[in-house]
Amino acid sequence: MKKYFKVVAKCGHVGRKHYVPIAFAVEAESGKEAAKLTRFFPRVKHDHKDAILDCKEISYEEYLELNTINSNDEYLKCHSRQQQSLIDLSDRLEDDNHYKEDKFRHIPSKEDILRRQERIEYKRKREKLQFISRILVGDF
Repeated sequence: MKKYFKVVAKCGHVGRKHYVPIAFAVEAESGKEAAKLTRFFPRVKHDHKDAILDCKEISYEEYLELNTINSNDEYLKCHSRQQQSLIDLSDRLEDDNHYKEDKFRHIPSKEDILRRQERIEYKRKREKLQFISRILVGDF
């Protein structure tokens, strides 16, 4: 027997650290199946383990109402980056805690910079000495 579910998912294409929560109306036999189907809907952040935010059973009337709301949603209608840029999504954006700032950007300390410069200087001197020794030995 088919049941109707409201599945709220993280939708993307709004920047790496943000998402738009969208409630999808899904017809399925169980909540688990509904969540599995929704995970592969267009715009859903498929690669996130936490892409499905909520899943609950709803009535047929709520199912139809949710489908109507989504069919009129400009975000779900747009087909290009240019069309999406015309839509104001600022009030719908949520911060995605899936990404952490320091995970992607390491700010080197002064010691790190000095160690790197010393390492580069050492490698250049070594290469220069190896080059000179090959010339003197004739192994060039």
